[in-house]
Amino acid sequence: MQLVAYRPEYRIYLDTLQNHVVYERREEQTLAQDMPYFLADWHRVLARLQPGFTMLCDVSHTLGPNVRLVPLYVQLRELLNAAGLALLAEVHPPSLTMQALSRLLSERSALPVHRFTNRAEAEYFLLGHSLAQPA
Repeated sequence: MQLVAYRPEYRIYLDTLQNHVVYERREEQTLAQDMPYFLADWHRVLARLQPGFTMLCDVSHTLGPNVRLVPLYVQLRELLNAAGLALLAEVHPPSLTMQALSRLLSERSALPVHRFTNRAEAEYFLLGHSLAQPA
């Protein structure tokens, strides 16, 4: 897995052989006023993936949602949809604060999202999806 974006607010890892991306949201994103490089990082990542890719989104290390960044999150969901995301597994903290925002974004973008509170379970779920796909 190659680290392709290392920011105080997040990390993005890419596995082009598995056609898979991992996004880790960090605590700093909860208080960020703006992230001008966010969409540029995602454009760079998505250009290296093929339609049908999977994504693990780990938001379990955050303090809660950041409503100032909702327009960026909506744009990201639109980019993921346009790039051909097959399946998205989100890892949330046990509290429900992040899950409410995730549900709202999912309803708006109609992406195939599955929510977990355990990262290993989410990774196992995505692995099962990858193994079921023809090579």
